[in-house]
This record gives sequence, structure tokens and C-alpha cells, in this order.
Amino acid sequence: MLITLHNITKIYRPGAYQIYALQGISLGVPPGEFLAVMGPSGSGKSTLLHILGCMDQPTAGEYYLAGQMISNLSAKSLAKIRNKKIGMVFQSFFMLPRFTALDNVALPLMYADTNGKSEREMAGAALAKVGLADRAHHLPQQLSGGQQQRVSLARALVNNPELLLADEPTGNLDRETGFQIMKLLIQLNQSQGLSIVMVTHDLEMAAFADRRIVLRDGFIISES
Repeated sequence: MLITLHNITKIYRPGAYQIYALQGISLGVPPGEFLAVMGPSGSGKSTLLHILGCMDQPTAGEYYLAGQMISNLSAKSLAKIRNKKIGMVFQSFFMLPRFTALDNVALPLMYADTNGKSEREMAGAALAKVGLADRAHHLPQQLSGGQQQRVSLARALVNNPELLLADEPTGNLDRETGFQIMKLLIQLNQSQGLSIVMVTHDLEMAAFADRRIVLRDGFIISES
């Protein structure tokens, strides 16, 4: 398994009250799978994604990524794994407005071992992978929403991660552009074997995935 979760629990403690965001989640994701995670607001979707992305740690339980125990690592070690093994795409594009598309894509390489390769060369290859080689020197305001999301996707792919996490990647896009982004994710999944975990509210977008789980109140209530 690429991802193995054993009884993952996440508790937030504002004041004297405990809030259970996740309650005993156990889940396996094999390499190359495209998994959609659904559920109402407050169901635990984003908390699960943050734990998978090494941006948060569970209160209890075990998380293994490619066989390595993740849930007991230091913040520094988590940052290294996040940079080397995980790419992330969000509903908002998070592009630096004064940086070109190429420079935005190259940002993660500032903290990575590129094995002697040029950072700009690697960023250019990632842009070509998402069909935006001809927009490399455009600023964000010169790009459409769909193009900006493609740049964000290229940035997530520039380190050749084993896992791509996508949090509502079509949420800020119109329907047609959203479907274009989903087709691109499918292409990356099928042609390159990229493992994808995507949070979405949209049943049509979730239909692109190999498997779908639904969360409610921190539990997995269904799988299809």
C-alpha cells in the first residue's frame, strides 16, 4: 500500500471541550489509485487531507506512507517528506502575483535536491506536462482561472511526487474548465501511475475516481 491508516483519530481541544474531527479512520490506498473523499462540511475531509499531506499529525493512530511510519515524525522530517513525496493542489491557486508561471512552479525546488538539474528546466518540463509550456513567462493576472490551476498542478508535480493531494481542485472553476482539470488528473493517473486523493463536494467530479469514500462526523460511513 502507498497509504495505510490504522485507527487515525484527531481531537481538537478548544477550551474545556473536545472536538473529534476523525474517529478511528482505517484506510488503505494502493499505488496508482485515484480516491475521492466526500462528505458534508465538518465531516473531517480537510483534516484527513492535512494528515495525509504531513501538514498535521493525528492525536492517535498510525499513518504509513510507502511503508514509512509518518505519524510520529518531527516537524522537520514531515517537511522533508512533504517536499519529496507529496504534491498538493487546492481550491485557491496560491500563486505569487509578481512571479511568472515558471517561477511559481520552481518554488518547491528551492528546498529540494535537484540532482544537478536546472530548477528552471524542471519547472519548464512540469509546465509542459500540463500543457502550458507556451505560458511559462506569463504572470498570474495574464492567465485564466483554468490556466492558473494548471500552473498550481505543475508546481505540485515538479518534484515528481508519489502522491498528489487535491482539495476541491475544481471549486473555483466553471463547469467546462473543471472537467478539463479532471481529465488532466485522469491522464496523469493513468499514464504515469500517479496516486491521487481528492476531496470534493461534486458527485460529477468524484465519478472520475476509481473509488469513493464518504465521511460523516469523523467516520467513514460508505465506500463505493
